[in-house]
Amino acid sequence: MCGAFAPILEGCRSLFPPELLDSTGWGRLLDRAKRLPRSVLDSHFGFEFHLAEAAADADLCVVALPGSDLSRHYIAEGAHAEPGSPAAALAAGLHEQTANPDSYLARAVAAVVLEYDLVGPAPRRPPPAPGIFFAPQTSASGPRAGCPEHRDPAGLLAALAATVGWNGHEEALGTVEHLFAALPERGYVFQAGALPARSPRAFRIVVAGVAKEEVPALLERVEWPGPTATAADVIASTGDLVAYVLVSMDVSARGPGPRLGLELYRATRWFEVDRTGWRPFIARIEECGWCLPAKAEGLRRWPGTERLLGNAEIHLVRQGINHVKVVIERGARTVAKAYVGMSVRPHGSMLGPPRA
Repeated sequence: MCGAFAPILEGCRSLFPPELLDSTGWGRLLDRAKRLPRSVLDSHFGFEFHLAEAAADADLCVVALPGSDLSRHYIAEGAHAEPGSPAAALAAGLHEQTANPDSYLARAVAAVVLEYDLVGPAPRRPPPAPGIFFAPQTSASGPRAGCPEHRDPAGLLAALAATVGWNGHEEALGTVEHLFAALPERGYVFQAGALPARSPRAFRIVVAGVAKEEVPALLERVEWPGPTATAADVIASTGDLVAYVLVSMDVSARGPGPRLGLELYRATRWFEVDRTGWRPFIARIEECGWCLPAKAEGLRRWPGTERLLGNAEIHLVRQGINHVKVVIERGARTVAKAYVGMSVRPHGSMLGPPRA
């Protein structure tokens, strides 16, 4: 039922440190949650906190797996949307993923990630369309061999453009092909997305498998127009605390955009590092000036596990930090954003023993 996600999220309100989410930010988040079904809980969901901004608000991220109830929710929602709208385009893409095994989404995409922009000076009406990201499938032979978009960049862009309702995606193909060709042998696409509510229009490509020390050379090869020395400084400042770095870049017919995201991971999975393990890293980004002290304090308190009582059942809530992205943009200050995960699972009933 649409809106059934909101009561569950309301039960988790006390778990959000006020430094990260105040009453205004909470109101925006809850307003978005009221438009989403309970099936959001079937997968992990998460939030994006802007660590260098004083406002305490958050963007929302949900994951639609192929054939899931959440995927069916978006397909049904799109059936009532205006033809050609982002909602209709998303529904068509998700339907194609399950109905046509030969489609690009069925062959290449393990999950569709939706990112809702909620942070800003005032809420937009109507709410902007979410960003759409493809998380690719992999195989036992390795991520590069298992990611079909490396063999079919045209298919990747066509599928992304169709899923957000864009035309003219072919113009960006040369830039994407150049980016793929510049990757080292171990490099591969971790995610690829489009953000229809943002301008200028561009595709966002996130690449993994690039060693930390290789990132500056990669930026030179793809002719990123920003300050490569700044990117090298970010990596040097955090390298001893980071397991690996992903490179996030906006690409269009004009080439790579000036914005660069360096996604810094402490571990492979978002729940593998606890509060104690994140403390040195959070202190480091605060020292570097990429994170406000108040936001750092809130972020230190985010990871953890709690049992929460609902109307008729107990929920086990797990919170963790997935990664921190340091954003570099020519002519702008370097800032950090935290991408955090949350999992809410039924843990038992107040009318009987906990479920196994």
